[in-house]
Amino acid sequence: MRWVWVTLGLVLLGQRVVCADGAVRFNRDIRPIMSDTCFRCHGPDQRARMAGLRLDIRDEALKKTKSGVIPIVPGAPDQSAIVERIFASNPAKIMPPQYAHKELTSAQKEIIRRWVAEGLRTKSIGRMSR
Repeated sequence: MRWVWVTLGLVLLGQRVVCADGAVRFNRDIRPIMSDTCFRCHGPDQRARMAGLRLDIRDEALKKTKSGVIPIVPGAPDQSAIVERIFASNPAKIMPPQYAHKELTSAQKEIIRRWVAEGLRTKSIGRMSR
C-alpha cells in the first residue's frame, strides 16, 4: 500500500509543472534539475567545468562553444545541444554521463525541452534572466 502513495505523490509532483501556470520557470522547474545533474560539470566552479560549457549564465549557455555547437537555442529545442544530449541513446553522447551517477527522468527531460521550446522565457531566472 505504501508504494501506491509514493507513486501517487511522484505523479502529482510531476504534474505540478503542467498545472501551475503553464509556463516552465527556471528557478522553480529547471534550476533544481540542473543543480542536481548539470551544474557539477557545467556550473560556476571553473575548475570542475567541462567542455568549456557553463549553463548557469544565460549568455554563456546561448553562445557557440569551441567545438562549434550551441548549447541552447531559445525556441528551438531541435537545434539545442543540451536537448540533443539529454535525449541521446548513445552512451558516449548522453548527458549526464554514466560516470556522474545521475540520470534524468523522462519528465525532467520533457520539462527541459519545454523550457527551451518556450524560449527560456521567465522573469525568475536570476543570473540567467533577460
